[in-house]
Amino acid sequence: MRRLLTFAPPPGEAEERVWVCDERSCTALTVAGALVVLREPDEMVVFSPDDPGTGDGTVVPLPDCRSTAGLWDAFERICAAVGEGDALVVDLTYAPGPLPFVVFLALVYVRELRGAMIERVYYGHRHERTMTELPVHDLTPFVEVLDWVNAVQAFLGHMDGSDLARLFAGVQDRAYREGREPPPRQLKPFANNLGRFTSAVRLSRPTEAFLAAHLLHERIGEVEEEIAADLPPLRPLLDRLDRVAPFASDVPTLDDAMLARQRALVRYQLDHGLVIQAVELAREWMVNLMVLRLGCPAGRWLERGVREVVARTVTGAMLARQKKPFDPTVLSERFETLPDADGLTAVWQAIGDLRNDLAHCGMNEQPKSVRVIERRAAAIAGALDRLA
Repeated sequence: MRRLLTFAPPPGEAEERVWVCDERSCTALTVAGALVVLREPDEMVVFSPDDPGTGDGTVVPLPDCRSTAGLWDAFERICAAVGEGDALVVDLTYAPGPLPFVVFLALVYVRELRGAMIERVYYGHRHERTMTELPVHDLTPFVEVLDWVNAVQAFLGHMDGSDLARLFAGVQDRAYREGREPPPRQLKPFANNLGRFTSAVRLSRPTEAFLAAHLLHERIGEVEEEIAADLPPLRPLLDRLDRVAPFASDVPTLDDAMLARQRALVRYQLDHGLVIQAVELAREWMVNLMVLRLGCPAGRWLERGVREVVARTVTGAMLARQKKPFDPTVLSERFETLPDADGLTAVWQAIGDLRNDLAHCGMNEQPKSVRVIERRAAAIAGALDRLA
């Protein structure tokens, strides 16, 4: 249902005016009257501030808006007037005092809890009585700013790029509908790379994560310019997305620089609660490190045979230190000549123990507690730094 939420005008506001809204005009006593014609709501709810009455569902009294308790009561009554899945058109022209702020918060609240959609938020300019036509300002973009803030935080804090992708796509779609010249062209590809980066981090695909970060970093300037046409204040906010820049690389070559990026990605995963992914990546980082330390051809670092022999080499070294039998590899003697062979072996064992416990979901007789797992994962990240 499309529902128009508005506020009762004060006494004396009974003069017809021409209201100009979304480049269309309508003659009416109030902005709400014009919106009934221009937006065609299914139902209108009128909030009546400082009204001790009981209301009838269409008119909702807001008895006391001069105290904190009264404002909370107003908040609850405004929210209660919204049904599940409503499309909302909101007129703030006659909302007095702090009520516009309360309404903005209520809109965000009902959108999350009741699935309401905020179609438009309007404010009618009504002070210049000598004007023949009065503008109705569209405040909806100010609600969108809050959406962008939350979406950027979801991406940076929780590795969730879905809201950002939706917002970027929405801006580009709207620009094409409005026939803007030149139209934005980078927003949807940028959104796709945001999703690609988050998925690659969550699935421990470092090479793909680095390539996505490279594409994001390369295009952030163009994206900021295209967004500025819609919402200029967002440019500083979008700058925060470039925090992925340290991961940016389109060269999948195993060298010290790649090892540093992979190690940083382990930290990044831990910082975002991706402990299992971080432990898995730490294990593969160890293999990559030893490919270089043991003199294996760096260009063959992804070959299964190369990785298997390196992994068996360090596992054999670990078993040797435990006085257990093992099958040496062609690299075993070379491994023992490394100055930090003992340290490499100890970290490899710590990663293996933690990795096994995580793989079995704690379903054993002595499972590690969550706190122990988190502490040991952090310790492994520190050990990688010392080995580098």
